[in-house]
Amino acid sequence: MSHKDNFKPVVSIVTPVWNQADLTVQCFASIRENTKLPYEIIWVDNGSSPDNFKIVRQQATRPRMHTKLIRNARNLGFVKATNQGIQEAEGEYVILLNNDTQVSYKWATNLIKPLMNDPKVGIVGPVTQSTIAWQEAGHLNKRWNLNMPKYGGDIPKYAELLKRNFSGKYIDVGKNPLSFFCAAFRRSIFDELGSLDTDFGIGLGDDDHYCMITRNAGYKLYLSLSTFVLHAHRSTFKAMKLDVDHLQRIAQKTLKRKKKELELKNKMDENA
Repeated sequence: MSHKDNFKPVVSIVTPVWNQADLTVQCFASIRENTKLPYEIIWVDNGSSPDNFKIVRQQATRPRMHTKLIRNARNLGFVKATNQGIQEAEGEYVILLNNDTQVSYKWATNLIKPLMNDPKVGIVGPVTQSTIAWQEAGHLNKRWNLNMPKYGGDIPKYAELLKRNFSGKYIDVGKNPLSFFCAAFRRSIFDELGSLDTDFGIGLGDDDHYCMITRNAGYKLYLSLSTFVLHAHRSTFKAMKLDVDHLQRIAQKTLKRKKKELELKNKMDENA
């Protein structure tokens, strides 16, 4: 299922998957339709059932789908699976993308543009529709007074609306952490800062932490106002029937500890 030897991706899209084949098929189909630069999908199957795996494989082997498969015998969680995908990435740019997403026209091109133009930009994220996320229009309007329209249920129509009103516009999000349901990086940043921290277990808090260490290393975090990615928030956690509130409490404790460790390291470096 790997791509041809003479194919060189610009972008490696890392997508961990556990069952929920219908969502993954939608995600992969939207990538195939809307990605206008050479890409590979690194599909990390996290112990899906044979039936789910078979359905996704049918989509992943369609024409113009450059897919690389990592298949785990059991569910290793989001963080470990994502790190596996990052290790296999061949593109100069890496986009972490959840399987419960649907992307819109030229999404990847928009996300990597600041990374290409400014070496001090470390991570770039899109606008989404989930009101749980601060990257949704209503929350963005409150923070930055952007007068951004809210999502109305039609992905291409909304993406075109954002393109018309915010084409080429990015904002520095400061200390706000970008969510890794969809986030773009240079491949080299993982060589510099390492992969996602496995202390965050199955997931939650890992993106906040990585944003923290990225900013600490002197990089900026940008949001692409003209890029829309739909996200069915926490669909995998719900399917696994996990206690998300409990996981969040654990993640916050881990994040607090990591922040103190980083502050101590910074102080020691200053005094060295």
